[in-house]
Amino acid sequence: MNWNKIKAVFFKAMGITSLAENKLSAEQKEILKGFFGESALAKFEAGLASENPEEHSKGIYDAMKAIIAPEAEKATSELAAKLKVALEDNAKKDKLIAALSEEPEGIPQSENTEFQGKAGVPKVLNVMRKAAHYALVYGAMATGAFVSADAATIEVDQLKTEFGTYLSQNQTNLQIHTQIFNGFTSAEHFRTVPATTEYRATQAHINSVSQQFNAKWTPAGNAKFTPLTIKNYRHKINYPIVPAEVLDTYLLHLYDEGLSPDQMPITKYIINKLVFPKLMDDIEKRMVFKGKYKLKTDPNAASSPEDSMDGIETILIAEKANPATKMKFFTKSIDWATATDEQVVKFVEDFADFVDDDLKIKKIYSSKSVKKRYQRAYEKHYGTGSKVVGGMNKEAEVDYVEMEIHALDGMSKSPIIFATTPGNMVKLRNKSTPPNVINDVQKKDYEVRLFGEYWLGVGFEIAEFVFAYVPDSYTDAQQGLLASNKYPDGTSPKTTTTGSGAGGL
Repeated sequence: MNWNKIKAVFFKAMGITSLAENKLSAEQKEILKGFFGESALAKFEAGLASENPEEHSKGIYDAMKAIIAPEAEKATSELAAKLKVALEDNAKKDKLIAALSEEPEGIPQSENTEFQGKAGVPKVLNVMRKAAHYALVYGAMATGAFVSADAATIEVDQLKTEFGTYLSQNQTNLQIHTQIFNGFTSAEHFRTVPATTEYRATQAHINSVSQQFNAKWTPAGNAKFTPLTIKNYRHKINYPIVPAEVLDTYLLHLYDEGLSPDQMPITKYIINKLVFPKLMDDIEKRMVFKGKYKLKTDPNAASSPEDSMDGIETILIAEKANPATKMKFFTKSIDWATATDEQVVKFVEDFADFVDDDLKIKKIYSSKSVKKRYQRAYEKHYGTGSKVVGGMNKEAEVDYVEMEIHALDGMSKSPIIFATTPGNMVKLRNKSTPPNVINDVQKKDYEVRLFGEYWLGVGFEIAEFVFAYVPDSYTDAQQGLLASNKYPDGTSPKTTTTGSGAGGL
C-alpha cells in the first residue's frame, strides 16, 4: 500500500476528508488506535510529520497487518470448519481465506448525509468485519455458497456494542422517531401537533364578524365551536433479542437480496425488519383506532398495545354516550351484513347528506369491510344490465356530494363510519423530549434487551367538525375484541355476524 491509499483508509476510519494542520486530535488518535493499534498510529503520525511520508508506508502496513492478521486467522479457522461440508473443493476454501485476509477496508459511508460533518454527530457505523457472523456473510459473498449458521450465535457483547454504536447516531434516532409518527398506514390522515401531556386548540372557531356599519361599538362574533382536549400518552418498548435466533434469518436476508453487511448491518436489520414492522402494526391496528387506556396495576406485568392510549373509535364511542357532546352523530341505523343492497346505498347517501356541505369534506372513513360492502351493494343496485363487473365504483364514491369512502387499516371489522374536516384529526408527539426512541441496550445472559420510549396520542381538535355513525351496541369491549382479534374464551371473532351485537360486521 502506498502512502495515499493508507491515508485514505485512515481518513475514512475517522470519517473525514481532510486533516486540519496535518495533526490528529485526541479523539482521532483514539479512533485510529482502536482500528489499527498503537504502532500503526505512531508510524502514521510520523508520516504526517515527514517530508517524505512514502518511506513510512511499509511500516504502517506491516503494523496494521500485525493487529488484523490474528483475528482474521481465527475467523478463517472457525469459518473453514463450517464450510468443510458445503464447499466441494479446496479451491473454494482458498478463495474464501483470501477474501477474509484482504487488506482492511474503509468504513462505508452513511446513506443519510444530512448530518455528516456537523459538530456533535458521531461517525458512521462500522461493520464489525472480524466478528464471526460477518465472516460468514463475507464468505457467502466471496464463494457464492451460502452456509447455514447452524448452532452458531452472535456474541451478545458484540451485538450490544454494535447496537450502541448504531443508536448513538443522532440521525438514527431521529429517523426512528419520524417513522413512528409517519410510518403507520393511516398516518397521512392525521395532522401532527407537538404537545406535552395534552393538547387543546388555543382558539375556537367563531361565527361571522361582518355587520352593517354605524357609528356605535356593537361587537359581533362569538365562539361557535368547541375545542376538545386531546391526551398524550407515554409508551415504551421492551424488546428482547436472542442472537442465536436472529443469525440464520439475517444471513439469508442478506444473501437473497444481494446486500453486503455495510449496506445492512445486523443492528439496522433488527430495527428495520423485526422491531419496527411490528411496532407500526401495533400502532395502526391496536392503538390509534382500537386503543382503550387502562391504568396499569401490576408494574411487573407486560400490557397490551391497546391498553396504552385512547384511540379514535374509543373517543367516538365515549362522545356518543356523552349527553353534552358537540359532535354530530347520525341517528339512523343499519346492519351492514343483513341490509339489502338498496338499503346500504341509501344509508351511505343519507349519511353523506348529513355531513355539513359548507365544510367541503371529501372523505368518509370506514373499515375495509364497510367500504367493500358499499361497493358491492352499489354495483348490484345500479349495475343491473350495465355489463360492468368488479369496478363500477372503484373509488367508493357517493353520488352528487363529491365524497368517497376511504378505508383505514386500523378500523378492522368496525361498523363505524365518520367524516371530519382535513386537519381536524390529529396525532400528538412530545415537544420537550429528544427523539431518543431506543435509549438503552443491555445484556442479560443470552439476550440483548432494547429499551425505548415515545409519546403518542390521537383525537379530534374541534367537536362540531366531526360527523359519525356509531351503532348503539358497539361498545369499548366490542371494539377492543376486534383490536386483539380474540374473544375472552380464546376464540377469534368471525368476519361477519348477524344481529346488532357488532353492528352487523
